[in-house]
Amino acid sequence: MKIAKWSLLVLMAVMALAAVGCRKPVPVYLKVTGTGAGEASFEAPAPPPPPPALREDVDMSWAEGDIVAIGQGVPPANAISAAQGRLMAKKAAELDALRNLAEQVQGVRINSDTTVRNFMTENDEIRTQVDAFIAGAENVDEREMEDGTYEVKKRLNLHPLSKIIPAGRAPTPQMPPPAAPKSSGGLVSPAQARLMAERAAKLDCYRQLLESLKGVHITSTTTVEDFMAKNDSIRSRVEGIVRGARVVDRRFNSDGTVEVDMVLEHPDITQVVR
Repeated sequence: MKIAKWSLLVLMAVMALAAVGCRKPVPVYLKVTGTGAGEASFEAPAPPPPPPALREDVDMSWAEGDIVAIGQGVPPANAISAAQGRLMAKKAAELDALRNLAEQVQGVRINSDTTVRNFMTENDEIRTQVDAFIAGAENVDEREMEDGTYEVKKRLNLHPLSKIIPAGRAPTPQMPPPAAPKSSGGLVSPAQARLMAERAAKLDCYRQLLESLKGVHITSTTTVEDFMAKNDSIRSRVEGIVRGARVVDRRFNSDGTVEVDMVLEHPDITQVVR
């Protein structure tokens, strides 16, 4: 009797192993197009009143204005916990905002032929001072999106640049101020709006890819979404795969919108949901 029971157990184990070994891989290839829009309407703010001269040889009175940049970050797939993922997403958003501020600062014109970037290239000391100046930008807003994306808005007053840029260069009377979006009240340049539109298009792609991936059948009666609903670890792995999708094309439209094509490939999605 005992021998018969052991034989039955061995037979069941062999059948289970055979079933696993015979499971067919489920490759995934998904391609989607996402569309995003930045700030749709822009209007130039009224010119500021003439401020007092800061220095006789370098008139950087335009630098009284503020610039604002928005950065976005996503939680990495390898985060140990949701809290760690949130912190890492926030850090990534802050760094992204600083990069955007740096692009604006480096493009500031000192005269018709010279920008801040030129000074930074020619002088390492100025580069160090400008980098430190940008790093001192203040956070004016931050929020976490429903999809886990973190957004940080940083503001920087340009006035201290007048103490960093050396004398002896002919200045321009005034730098045209960045355009201000009506909706948020902050200062957002057209280039920055285009970047925001591209990010919105990518987020749209991620959303579409996740929905499509959820519907992939693992068996005739179960889908990826069924496994995600039962196991948070599987959900995190699936979302991590979606974040790994690659951009294959992007199109900047005349109306300010951006279209992004993304592709998600995986040789066997069953390995993710086990």
